[in-house]
Amino acid sequence: MAATFKQYNPQELYVPVSMPDTLEAENEYDLPAQGFRSTGSAFFDTFMANLQHHGIRNARFHAELLGINYAEMCVAVSVITGMTYTDFVEGYILIKAEDLIRNKSAKTTIQDIAASVGFSYSGFYQFMVRHRKWEKKRR
Repeated sequence: MAATFKQYNPQELYVPVSMPDTLEAENEYDLPAQGFRSTGSAFFDTFMANLQHHGIRNARFHAELLGINYAEMCVAVSVITGMTYTDFVEGYILIKAEDLIRNKSAKTTIQDIAASVGFSYSGFYQFMVRHRKWEKKRR
């Protein structure tokens, strides 16, 4: 019999900027999360902390940070999320970027948002065009 467990998607894990920066730990053994909700999996919570800190990178980059190989990284993310590594990371980054863009209280520029999710300005623009069909505003 196959084991069943909860799979996580980016929307469930992302903590909007309108919420406090640090969530309370659920128990004395959990570390409080910053920018994402804890899953209870030390591996995946470490991956999410790296993703939050370094932004979008390839699976090899994150695998090296975790001390595992590329294939193990992709399989682990797929098993935990039910999504490919790329789909999960891009979905999470997209949610984070859109939240930062919508946050009117912060005086952040698009360049700052791009850097915070691991992109250059032009790379961020191309990413958003590809995922949200952004169009240049005609003046």
